[in-house]
Amino acid sequence: MSDVIRLGIVGFGRIVELIHLPIIKKMEGISVAGVYDITPERAALAARRGLPVFPSLSELLEENLDAVLVATPPVSHYEIARLALLAGAHVLMEKPVTVKTGEAVELKRLADSVGRVVSVFHNRRFDADFMFVLRALEEKLAGETLFIERRHHMFGSGASFGVKSYDPEWRNRQSSGGGAILDWGVHLADQLLMLPLGRVTTVRSFSQRLSWNKGDTEDYVHGELMFDSGITAFMEVNFASQAKLPLWIIGGDRATIQVNSDKEAVLLEKGHEPVVLPLESNSRSAAERIYATFVQAIRGKGVPEVTLEQAIQVMSLLEQIRQGGTDQTAVETPAGIRGS
Repeated sequence: MSDVIRLGIVGFGRIVELIHLPIIKKMEGISVAGVYDITPERAALAARRGLPVFPSLSELLEENLDAVLVATPPVSHYEIARLALLAGAHVLMEKPVTVKTGEAVELKRLADSVGRVVSVFHNRRFDADFMFVLRALEEKLAGETLFIERRHHMFGSGASFGVKSYDPEWRNRQSSGGGAILDWGVHLADQLLMLPLGRVTTVRSFSQRLSWNKGDTEDYVHGELMFDSGITAFMEVNFASQAKLPLWIIGGDRATIQVNSDKEAVLLEKGHEPVVLPLESNSRSAAERIYATFVQAIRGKGVPEVTLEQAIQVMSLLEQIRQGGTDQTAVETPAGIRGS
């Protein structure tokens, strides 16, 4: 392997253009060796950006790549990653890792057998609100934690963000891997599992396709998680809400913390005036650590910030939520195996 990691990109959508490319361009030791996109307009845009473009996935994978970024609709993640691993490349995948837990488990078996690294772009671990909540729990700003609430409300799915020349409505179709669970549910589940809460023992949940004819997949999800520590958490994704509800509520035995946005949190304590707590600013390049540790892992130095094992745990929890939950599950918080 040369000093520079040769990266192939499969799928040149807006998430690559706005998030991934700026990170890649800032980093030393990695360069884009080629792009493949099924949409002629996006392939042409990549070419105008000065990137080598290939007419097929197979021709891209023949380029002796060190790594491949998979940034296509979720239903295709497994097969593209499988082919990349068989071609000898390490793999970085957009979330969700796959649409089924079993597919992610198969990728791990394959990656282990060919000695390649697989990581997943769970970038919401670096959002200002989550980093604040992690610190608040570690420093016990509300006292001993009793419960946590996590919400994400928006009006409409991410279809409006999608590439018009491809098919923005894929986010509203189950057959493409769309829906609230695999879109924002992935982020919320990953965040909750990264908090020091313990092992998930029980999941109760329901999901619903609301009656406004926005596709055939769920746009409302509510999950309740019980941890062996005694802490209760719930997560909620609602694609039909314009309400300005808190992103997080942390309930402690001394106070309550309400995180209203990625800029503002308030400490509420009986008999005291509300106290505004500072949050760090969000940055699109905050997830650079995912790339940096991925590159280091390829070079045999440590493990990625987001491991495939962690992504499998997230998918396992999401499948429990999709099925309505079951008692006595066994989803462990992966905080103890975080990348360094």
